[in-house]
Amino acid sequence: MDLFLCAAYLLPFLFLVIFIGRIDTRFILFVVWGFIAAVPVYFLEPVMFQAAQPEIPAALAFITISPIVEEFFKALPLILLAIYGSRQQDRDIFLCALASGIGFSIIETGLLPTQDLVVILTHSFSTALMHGCTCGIIGYGIVIAGHFDRRAFPSLILGFFTLAVTIHAIYNTLGSSFFGLAGICIDLVFPVFLFFVLLLCYHIELPSLFRSHAGA
Repeated sequence: MDLFLCAAYLLPFLFLVIFIGRIDTRFILFVVWGFIAAVPVYFLEPVMFQAAQPEIPAALAFITISPIVEEFFKALPLILLAIYGSRQQDRDIFLCALASGIGFSIIETGLLPTQDLVVILTHSFSTALMHGCTCGIIGYGIVIAGHFDRRAFPSLILGFFTLAVTIHAIYNTLGSSFFGLAGICIDLVFPVFLFFVLLLCYHIELPSLFRSHAGA
């Protein structure tokens, strides 16, 4: 049973290997950053939830505050590197973002207050894809922004960050008690759909569509 539990916790690494096709030092470092990012989130979120009450109910705070805090910390190193003009390949930016999100999901699954294998497997599968994809969206935004004038960078990153937060919030809402079993089932399918959309974007190199616009 312990072996199966370890496999369930580490399931997100399988998605990373499938998506990237290789694991090197850079991507491992971003997985480690995902581990680290979970620490301030773990301590900040309860404080922010408490500060938001009684204006915002606890369930609503989980839906609205958690996505903002978590997406910010997951993508923080990539945003900082982009702000300081660090030269990186488009695909590396995208994949590093995915690795950071998956690293974060591993810690989140590890903090679950249960040893039920089915619950852990379900959570590990679903949240690994969700956290990886939402952070991947921000990474993709950085890639797109790199093909525009630098003055457009803040607005583009804010737009993609907002999109990632919105998707994360929808995921949290569906997984809450408001939608019951139907919401949980959708939460299992929705991240898979998002994963394949990002996989398509990754392989057809959509940023090339913006190069002519950036040079105009």
